[in-house]
Amino acid sequence: MAQVLAVPGHVRHGFSYICQFNHDFGRITGIAATMKGNILLCDYDKKNLILVDPLGNYLKKLNVDSEPYDIAITSQNIGYITKPKSRSVIQIDPDRMVELFQATCNNLSTTVLCVSAVPSTERDFSGKVSCFLGVKEHGFSYAIGISNDQIRLTDLQNNSQTLGSCVVKFHTVNEKSSFSCIGGQSYIMYSETWGYPRKIDNIATMDSPTDICSDDYGHIYVTGQGSNNIHRPEAYIQDVSWSRSKTTTWKVLDIPLDSQHGIKEPVSLCFNKDYSKRYIVNEWGKSVLVFDVI
Repeated sequence: MAQVLAVPGHVRHGFSYICQFNHDFGRITGIAATMKGNILLCDYDKKNLILVDPLGNYLKKLNVDSEPYDIAITSQNIGYITKPKSRSVIQIDPDRMVELFQATCNNLSTTVLCVSAVPSTERDFSGKVSCFLGVKEHGFSYAIGISNDQIRLTDLQNNSQTLGSCVVKFHTVNEKSSFSCIGGQSYIMYSETWGYPRKIDNIATMDSPTDICSDDYGHIYVTGQGSNNIHRPEAYIQDVSWSRSKTTTWKVLDIPLDSQHGIKEPVSLCFNKDYSKRYIVNEWGKSVLVFDVI
């Protein structure tokens, strides 16, 4: 398989294919890396969590009582797995595959859909927000921060930030900014300092984005399930002449991986914690591709 080299003059990663693995998956919808370098997968159809080593060798399985959809693992090595059908989220020790806690929405019109860890929030429980839950109420999504290991799923309008409507996945850049994938659309949304989300709809080569992650250089990556590729957009500051202000605009830096590199209907993606490997859930969640980061 082709190797994707870093482009001279730009500080950006390249990727080199290592392998592909599949453990008779039903449909993988979420993926995240533990602090030890293992990889945790959500199998939605088979209602279980699967732990593999860095090259995809099977380690352990944990059955859950409802379909797991999304997963995030914090810098404190605590995993959060959402189960939208049961309106709940579970907290686990990901390397030991032990369930620690479960929180459930009492309101029947509310559910926990997705989750995103905040990068680099230190190894101890410092009081910082370690991750955000994407909680949906009456079809509208809010981001609720988790700090000091505490989960609150009530009073959303006063204890959360706005994500918007029809959000299927989101990715937090830091405690104040995030990107979102929108169901049925071919654009992503960007929220800066948790203001009202703005549409990034000028990327014609991206079709049906399903997940977003970022690397140690601050670049973001977006899976295009309908376009069979991975985009790497970048931001630049643009002057707004009529208002004498500046705004953040996004353009495609490049498409580092596409169908020539085995990308086919990608669902989800992540880096390991030291950004030395990249994992892409491929083929509608039936397999996972592993790349070295170069």
